[in-house]
Amino acid sequence: MSELRLLPAALLTWAVMLALLCGGHWGVAVGILCAALGIALACRAPGQAILLGGCGVAAAVIVGVQLHAAQAFHFGSQLSATVASSPRPMETGGWFLEVSVPGYPSRVPLMCAATQLPTGMVPGAGVSARVTVGESSRPGLGEVLLHAVTCDVSQPAQGSAAWAAHARETFRDAVSARVEPDAAALLPGMVVGDTSLQDQVTRQLYIDTGLSHLSAVSGSNVAIVTTAMVLLARAAARGPVGQSLAAALGLLGFVALVGTEPSVIRAAVMGLVGLIAVIRSARMEPLHSVCLAVIALLLWDPDLAVSPAFALSVSATVGIVALSPLILRHLVWLRAPHILLSALAVAIAADVVTMPIIALVTGRVSLVAVLANILAAPMVTPITVLGLIAALLAQCGMGLERPLLWLLEPAAQWIHGVAAWCQGVPHSTIEVPDGLLGASIVMVAYGWLLWALAAGYRKSVAGVLLLGGAWVFFPRPGPEPVDLAALRVVVVENDEQVGSVAAGTQVIVVRSGEGRRSARPTVTSDGVPVLYPARDGPVTLYADGTQHAADGRF
Repeated sequence: MSELRLLPAALLTWAVMLALLCGGHWGVAVGILCAALGIALACRAPGQAILLGGCGVAAAVIVGVQLHAAQAFHFGSQLSATVASSPRPMETGGWFLEVSVPGYPSRVPLMCAATQLPTGMVPGAGVSARVTVGESSRPGLGEVLLHAVTCDVSQPAQGSAAWAAHARETFRDAVSARVEPDAAALLPGMVVGDTSLQDQVTRQLYIDTGLSHLSAVSGSNVAIVTTAMVLLARAAARGPVGQSLAAALGLLGFVALVGTEPSVIRAAVMGLVGLIAVIRSARMEPLHSVCLAVIALLLWDPDLAVSPAFALSVSATVGIVALSPLILRHLVWLRAPHILLSALAVAIAADVVTMPIIALVTGRVSLVAVLANILAAPMVTPITVLGLIAALLAQCGMGLERPLLWLLEPAAQWIHGVAAWCQGVPHSTIEVPDGLLGASIVMVAYGWLLWALAAGYRKSVAGVLLLGGAWVFFPRPGPEPVDLAALRVVVVENDEQVGSVAAGTQVIVVRSGEGRRSARPTVTSDGVPVLYPARDGPVTLYADGTQHAADGRF
């Protein structure tokens, strides 16, 4: 049980921060701390009581000081800050990014309405804008949201941030010039965390199929890179110290190439936990290192306590290092190749621990995530390792990366094809009740399946999964498509003319192809469907008012 000695401290640190960041409930935070101390003393564990007290008080003090600083800070109408995250396009137009404001204890979300951002708006660059201050609905140290019409680069990124931005841009340009668009949208995200080539439709594709962790930098990237360096050191007959140094060099090189955004640092720490589970498990148990990483990250950045991405990262790491070996033990009866059983165990473990969180946040769960991850798994390591080599070669400007990109394109197309096929399954995702109820339903369902598997009811579990799989792939009865020729259709040139159509119009068709492709059906405030054939391609309208794009985007 020594492996779990830091688990109470990690949970207490997280719980105290949650109580304070979700409404400033000091009474709840103090009550949690006192209850934890009381349980430790009742169990005659004075060492645990000291550890719990230290972590709980440290968490409360750090959050309390930063909350006070955030509440005392005054935002003026003129913003001068540093870009903290790569800008992302929004569905409604404009851009979303996070900035670091001098004197403010937390990163601040900024929504810029500009159609295009100026060149050089990358992490580490200075940004200036005239802003209005609003309230943010997300909990955290600073519950503010800044709005700007335009943003300017006041100072270019310097040092390592500038090099990382240049490296990402160079690799992105090389991929865009030589790789088919669907594969090109995926490769920079998997290799260097650059998702700028992915539109909202592509992002939703990977979310629906449980592959979103592949479309951007995650702990798995770090684990693959460091593990590759360890294997190289072993091949060179290096001992544990040499292997650790090789892994550290690989990590430093990866972070230098990708950048030091908070999401990258979080991925680096959680990826190292997986590495420790492989090469240092005799001295530091995996769960012990997970708990240590959680405590350190929370004290470094308290906003992680309310971040769904952090919760998913931690739970996935715990599932892979702690739960997957237990699941693998109960899958040997399938008599399949060990590598396939290992991939299945990892996919199930990650799905078991992350799906309740996804259900809590989104109200939907993917029923094809395990299948999609198993099918995509063989291509992940080659893309990560060879992609990083290609990214480094691209910096030479001599086209040395072309042979590797030629090899990587079919691998990326395979993953994209897996995602598109799985999303097209009739019941690829299902809705669950909002909030804790939906998460609880998912937990109970998975809990019963795992208990039945561990208890030896293998045939029953197999039968349930086969019936569930048959239902997932069973076609849904859908409404009949509508012939547009039988409706009153009005054709306009652009969006500005949509509001001036005559009453009684049943369908509006916009000739203009400007703007981003729609991620969902478009209707007017009166419920009249609006179609963009030049932008979205063929769209089928059904009798119940729903729309379906030919390429499957909605």
